[in-house]
Amino acid sequence: MESFVSALAQASRRNVDAIVIPGSLWDHSTIRGQTAGTVLEAIEELKSIPVFILPGDMDPYTEDSYFNNKFLRARGMREWPSNAYIFREPHFTTIKHPHRPDVAFTGIAHTSQQPITQRLLSTYVSRDEEALINILLFHGSLDSYPGIDGLAPERISAPFSVEELAAQRFNYAAIGHFHEYTELCDEYDNVIGAYSGCLVGRNFEEIGPRVAIIVNVTVNDDGTSVVVLEPIEVASNRLCYVVVDVSGLDAEALQDEIAYGVQEQEIRPDVDIVCISLEGTHPAELDPVSIAERLRPDFYNLLIVDRTRPDYLSEEYDERTTEHKFLQSMIEQQRRAEEKRAQNPKAQSRTDLPSMLISGKTIEDALYYGLDALKGRKVTIRHVD
Repeated sequence: MESFVSALAQASRRNVDAIVIPGSLWDHSTIRGQTAGTVLEAIEELKSIPVFILPGDMDPYTEDSYFNNKFLRARGMREWPSNAYIFREPHFTTIKHPHRPDVAFTGIAHTSQQPITQRLLSTYVSRDEEALINILLFHGSLDSYPGIDGLAPERISAPFSVEELAAQRFNYAAIGHFHEYTELCDEYDNVIGAYSGCLVGRNFEEIGPRVAIIVNVTVNDDGTSVVVLEPIEVASNRLCYVVVDVSGLDAEALQDEIAYGVQEQEIRPDVDIVCISLEGTHPAELDPVSIAERLRPDFYNLLIVDRTRPDYLSEEYDERTTEHKFLQSMIEQQRRAEEKRAQNPKAQSRTDLPSMLISGKTIEDALYYGLDALKGRKVTIRHVD
């Protein structure tokens, strides 16, 4: 909410002509009335700056949506202010800019959280032919989107290609759905649209600066468009992820390695939310987590994830000992599990029955927990994904 209000404040200071929100303003299943009310108040504060909002797959326009004034009235809440323009129809509609008759906005609302399978941009989308500048608001999945949040099949909704978008010949397209800032260019390398992404990272897969976009659209005398994008960071902090390999390091060298990783990524320790993932192997007498914990006072917010292992396998074990017999047994179980998983990836690897997989990695975890116990050490459950 802080980042959203900050974005609106920057737009107000720059006296922009309009603000566009192409979907995913909130999550329909978790949004609270208090939060929705704050959004309405923040938009009303903009006074004469119009805000064009396109309901997306996470915040569809429905009977019980906070986009619906009837629902707001039923809850005793204020209605949307006069400067908010919400697309409500499941087909493309066009809304004229209230102060700029030469500018029009076209969009199609999602009216349920079910993915849209149709390629909505594969056929002609009508617009205001009298307007000099036509802006498209679209919430969908770019076929060539490079971010990891586009890999899951269930995330695909209203798919489209750059070629399909370019064929529509809008002056600019504000695209929502995916979370990484992504520019869309035509075959001549002209910007025709963009994903702004999310204003602030929600987890450690969405790290680093997150942005809103200031978009400047001009039209030349020959009718061609010139689009200039200015990404601006509106969140007060970033989510940052640092991987540190502890292998071969002593306590002092480990602290130096962490400091180097923080500096290399230009992390602001006093502002940013930082996750340090410790990986690799270490001598049994060294505790990498305790060493990293010494740095906690230097950080605004620090999460330490332990993916390390004591270097037990480099030790020599007497064949007569329980440790040696346990080690040999677990290594054999790991080998068999990996063989069965290779033969039938959908089967539970120790029984061949369809179930959740028991991978060789899981057995390896059990191996180290067992050796911890047999050596009389504290058994610490590793962080696993």
